[in-house]
Formats: sequence, C-alpha cells, structure tokens
Amino acid sequence: MGLLAPLFLLGLAALAAPVVVHLMQRDRREAVEFPSLMFLQRIPFRTSRRQRIRHWPLFLLRCLALLLLVAAFARPFVRDRLAFAAGDAAREVVVLLDRSYSMGYGERWARASAAVGETIDALRPADRATLVLFDTDAAAGAPTSDPAALRAALDEARPGAGGTRYAPALRVARRILETSDRARREVVLVSDFQRLAWSGAGSEVRMAPGTEVRTMDVGEGETSNAAVTGVELGREREGGREWATVAARVVHRGDSAAGVLGATLELNGREIERTTIPIAAGGVGRVTFARVPLPEGESRAVVRLDADRLRADDAFHFTLAPGRSLSLLLVEPTGAAASHALYLTRALSIGRRPPIDAEVARGAALPASALAGRSVVVLHDAAPGEDAARRLRAWVERGGGLIVAAGERGSARAWPAALAEIMPGEVGEVVDRVDGRGGRLAVLDRSHPALAPFDAPRSGDFAAARFLRYRRLTPAADAAVLARFDDGTPALLERRVGEGRVMLWGGTLDAYWSDLALQPVYLPFVHQLARHAAAYADARAWRTVGEGLELPRAADGAAAHDAAGAPTVVVAPSGARTRIAADGARRVVLDEAGFYEIERAGGAGA
Repeated sequence: MGLLAPLFLLGLAALAAPVVVHLMQRDRREAVEFPSLMFLQRIPFRTSRRQRIRHWPLFLLRCLALLLLVAAFARPFVRDRLAFAAGDAAREVVVLLDRSYSMGYGERWARASAAVGETIDALRPADRATLVLFDTDAAAGAPTSDPAALRAALDEARPGAGGTRYAPALRVARRILETSDRARREVVLVSDFQRLAWSGAGSEVRMAPGTEVRTMDVGEGETSNAAVTGVELGREREGGREWATVAARVVHRGDSAAGVLGATLELNGREIERTTIPIAAGGVGRVTFARVPLPEGESRAVVRLDADRLRADDAFHFTLAPGRSLSLLLVEPTGAAASHALYLTRALSIGRRPPIDAEVARGAALPASALAGRSVVVLHDAAPGEDAARRLRAWVERGGGLIVAAGERGSARAWPAALAEIMPGEVGEVVDRVDGRGGRLAVLDRSHPALAPFDAPRSGDFAAARFLRYRRLTPAADAAVLARFDDGTPALLERRVGEGRVMLWGGTLDAYWSDLALQPVYLPFVHQLARHAAAYADARAWRTVGEGLELPRAADGAAAHDAAGAPTVVVAPSGARTRIAADGARRVVLDEAGFYEIERAGGAGA
C-alpha cells in the first residue's frame, strides 16, 4: 500500500481537537457579595479536580471523522499484488531513450548513455528488457535478457534530427508491457524533457495498473544555443544570367549573451562568403549574403553558423536552381491585326514569378511540334481545326493547360467536336451592353486557387472594369463557376480534363470588348490564369525533418523503366540506400538533415 500525498498525514495532529473538547470543563462561578473580609481568617487548603471522558461513543466518532478526512487527502492506494511479490521476481523493463536532436546539446547524450548503461547493469538473469529509441516517432528493439545485446544497441544509437514526442514512445512501452508475463513491469524514461514534447492531440497515455515509471532527467539548467531557422531567396536577371540573394534568419535561445556569430554561405561544398551577425540573448537576427550567379541545374546550398554546443541546428540545407519558366503558346485567328493581342503579349512578357515565354501563332493548324514542351495554350478569339483540336485535347488530357477567350469567333458553332467536348461550358450569343454603362464583374470566388491571390486587401479591384460586350456562357455539369457578371452571367469557368484543365473566359483579353486591359488588376489577373492553368507551383527549396515525400511516377522516356519493374533508389544524407519498387509505395519519410538523392535504377544519371 502507498500514499500519493503522504504529507497530508500531518493532519493527524487534529485528533487532539476531540480530546480537548471532551476534557475541557467549564467552571460555573457565582459571585457572592460580602461586605468585608477583615474578620475572616485565611486558611490554606488544597483542591484537586479529576477530568475524564464521559461520552466515549461521541469522542470516537469525532476522532474517526478526522482520521478519514486526513486519509482522503493523503490518497492511499493499494499496489498490484504482483508488486508485493518476492524481491527476486522477474521484471519486464522498457527503457525509453530520447534520441531527438536536442539530446546532442553538450554532454546530454553521454549522460543519457551512462544512465541507460546503469539500468542494463542492474538487470538480473530472470529480467527481460527492451530498448526503445524515440523522437517524434518510436522504434523498439527486440526484447532480450542478454545485457550484451542491449549494450550493442545502445552503442549504435545516436541523436537524430527529429523533435521530441513522448506519447509514441509511451504507447510502444504500454503495448510491450501488456503482452508481458513477468511479475513486475517497469518503464525507464531517459530524456532532457523538452517543454513542447507533450503538445499535440493524443498526447495523453495511461499505463496499466501496477506499472512503475521512473524518469531520468539528463538536461542542464542554463543553456545557450543559436540556430538558423529559415532562409529567404531573392532572384533577379542581369547580363543574361540569373542571380540569387540569400538571407538567413538566426534565432538565439537562452539566457547567456550570444555576442557576434560567424555565418558562412556554401554552394556545392564550396565556401562563397563568410560574414558575422550580432545577436542578443534570446534575440532574432538576419544576415544577408551578397548575390551569387546560379549555376546550371540544382545546387546544394548551406548556411552554416560557427559551431556551438548544439550543432544539429547550426546548418540550414536548401537547394538553389534557376527559376522555371512557363512556355505559353498564344493562338490568334488568321489575319488578325498586329495589335490584336498587344495588351496580352505585353502583360505576359512582364511576368517574373515565374517568367513566361510567350510565342504567338496564327491560324487553325496546330502541329504537334507547336505543343511540344508547352505549359499553357491560349486560344484568343481563335478556333483550331479538326486535327488540331484532337491534338489539343490529347495534350490537355496529359496535363496541359488551355485558356479560351471567347470573342467574335468564339461561338459554339466554331468549335470542332473534339474541342467542344472538353469545354467547361457552352458559348452562346453575345450580350451587348454598349447602350448602358457596361457590365461589371460582380462575383468572384476568391476561395478558389485561381483567384486566391486577390483575396487579400488591396490585391486588385475588378469592380472598376467595364464590359461592353461578352458571351453568354452555360456551365457544364462538372464545371466550376469562378466569376459572374452583374447580370448573373458566368464570366469565368473551369473544368478538369484528365490530368489538365480548361478555363473559359466569356470575353476577350484585349481592349476591344472591355477596358479590363487598362486596369491595374489586368496584369496579375492574366499571370494568375496562366499559372493556374499550368498547375504551376514554386519549387520548394527545403523540407522539414519528419515530412513525407511522395515520389513522382516515371514519365515519358522513363516510363519504360517502371514498366520493366526497375526500382527507385533513395540515398539519405548518411549514405543509407532505400530501394523502392516501381509498383510499391512511393512515399519516403525524411528523417535526416542534409541532402537526399533520388536515383532511378537503370536510368541515365541521378
């Protein structure tokens, strides 16, 4: 039997209260008035008063009430009968060793290894133990009674790059103990006990009754650590080359002063620049390196601080590569004037994120070579021929983006059947609002990814544009209406077709039917249409340890390797190689800090 709050037993001193109450007698005195004491003689005498308890049942009830009250606050509990077994009873011991990156600070890992070693040395022949290494996840070794096997597993363990979460490790321990046949069950938790380790849903874990949990804190009182927590990349073109400017964010945690830190920018293993950054205790700093020209292909970049007591967060790894551009084909009708798409081509040429390489083509014929390598095709008041429409449809189904601006030649009768079947809606007659003040864009679905950039304040005013003419659109059943004019007519439709998407605009993208091309919102609007149609997303320069990476399927020429069953090889920063079958799961968990390589077995290059 044990007590959760034994200090409350001091309340037993209150048992003196009933004794005092029952032994206390009140003297009832009556004052007798006497005129004078001069004629009385003082005679010395002794008196004795005997006090005793007269109401024993009441006295015992009062003492019992106080005793039960004190016992309730002391919270007694009865241990499992197995816990009272003989001292030589076999034990099931689960050792939870924290291997998160904070355990690499100072001498924490050495102290943790020593603590686990003492636990292993204390095992008796009948005991069985399991070593569980954990960070954000937990990995358990095989239960064994061999101390040498446990020592070998401990010697191979190292601090990783993940954060700290106790719940997964405790769940593993509970699962091991629930299946144990040993009389005694123990959990030994060795950690530096980070404050955020219990955050997140599902953190509460309860052990089975009778389980003894012991903790060993290997943390330190005062700490000081500087870390690179992120980088910002700026890009610009000059002299026919693309340049990048790297700015790093540095955070200091701790009470002691950080002073001036040294910071280095490395590119492909070569030091590019070294500088310093002053930072106060518990402060945040920013260091900006001089711009560097970007080599061809992807480059490995590292921002590295001078080593401190926790080296795991002194380096920030990311990749640098020349910016991707969108290849756009603008198709105009035969015989169109040179100024027909002047506003549109000028607006597209100003695009920077990403750059847009626009090429203009005229006529109804679209040879296969015209679609090769294209990200987006814009039909600006133009209708392709039958053969071109079939090629265009197949191109969209493979992932291409098609933008159709219906104008004078944009009626439904002008579309070939192959193109009409993938349109987001039917194009009807022209709505003429020249006599009035023109129509307005009244409704925009800013929650849709195509228009999400215009949801922020001062991101663009569509209400200022006047539309004198536009086509009446009837949406298809599976099309999304992204914008409407003030009379309720759909203005912008979208439809997914295979791997690609088709967007239909109810007017023109020039200054003939509306003055949208003269509004400030025009340029970001056509840029966003092109990005969304092409499903463009900025390449991620880095990922966080613990993320899952979905490996893409092979495409085009590499498809033959997948068909032949050739695996993909993932090489971790430590050099560990993981082979992933072509028909297997394509997800890889990134649990190390550094650069991963993805190689296709049998392919040309990595």
